[in-house]
Amino acid sequence: MAYYEKRGEAWRAQVRRKGYPTLSATFDTKAEAQRWAAGIEGDMSRSRYVDQREAERTSLAEALKRYRAEVSDHKKGAKQEAARIARWLEHPLADKSLAEITSSQLAGYRDERIALGASGATVRLDLAIISHLYTVASKEWNMDGLNNPVHNLRLPSTSKSRDRRPTTAELEKLYAAAADIHPELPVIIALAADTAMRRSELVLLRREQVKGKVAYLEDTKNGQRRAVPLSTRALALIKGLPARLDGRLFSLKPDSVSNYFALARDAAGIEDLRLHDMRHEATSRLFEMGLPVMEAAAVTGHKTLSQLARYTHLRPEDIADKLG
Repeated sequence: MAYYEKRGEAWRAQVRRKGYPTLSATFDTKAEAQRWAAGIEGDMSRSRYVDQREAERTSLAEALKRYRAEVSDHKKGAKQEAARIARWLEHPLADKSLAEITSSQLAGYRDERIALGASGATVRLDLAIISHLYTVASKEWNMDGLNNPVHNLRLPSTSKSRDRRPTTAELEKLYAAAADIHPELPVIIALAADTAMRRSELVLLRREQVKGKVAYLEDTKNGQRRAVPLSTRALALIKGLPARLDGRLFSLKPDSVSNYFALARDAAGIEDLRLHDMRHEATSRLFEMGLPVMEAAAVTGHKTLSQLARYTHLRPEDIADKLG
């Protein structure tokens, strides 16, 4: 049975039913209080009632901080995710409870971020944190039945996948410009274009991980160990590096490599080329050399054919030559 009480300018509704917890909420009008109570009583009568008190007591800010400590900190991308969470904590939605955040409110956030110039991929990652937070809260934080507002949200489209590959002439100019910035930089770029290794995989590589013609990677993006076959050229580049006391092949840090690459690219007069395009270049070369799909995937570390396809950009003129 529902009870209503006027308190100042507000109305307080209370629902009591045997076998269920006593629930109460405050509203601006009696009509709102009655609609709320009728909905609760209807769910109880149909055995569809889900206790939302924990979700109503927990703000998005509180949940984000808990998620960061229990989930994000154990991910490989913890630093990047922490930055996204910090941005969420500054948003007005952070003050709302998990139970009251709606899809329309998140749609407002989506449109707001897009209008400010954020890419569709960036906004998708921002919303992915919220979606996973709701999943964790429902399954692990005693918030059974919590509605995930991201599920009914139209996500922004992402930009087209890149298909930029450097020409031989561009690579020669890039290596020359890179050598003027830092002696390790042209070697890193060349290895990236030859092995398909990621930036962090290269700069963290230790000499002891290179055994024979294979580089054994322990710390990869997907967390799985990977063995990367090395070409004669790649082996020569590695052997040409001076030995370091710490055992690493390179002294440069990942962010420094990206910053220096941009400087070298601009100095060489090359447009629209990124360091990560070297991974696309290496992947494409594997197929041009005739490697089957499974062997190419073993080198690059891609788990699915669709992921591998996104990094493969075969030159149509080369295919035309094969057709005769």
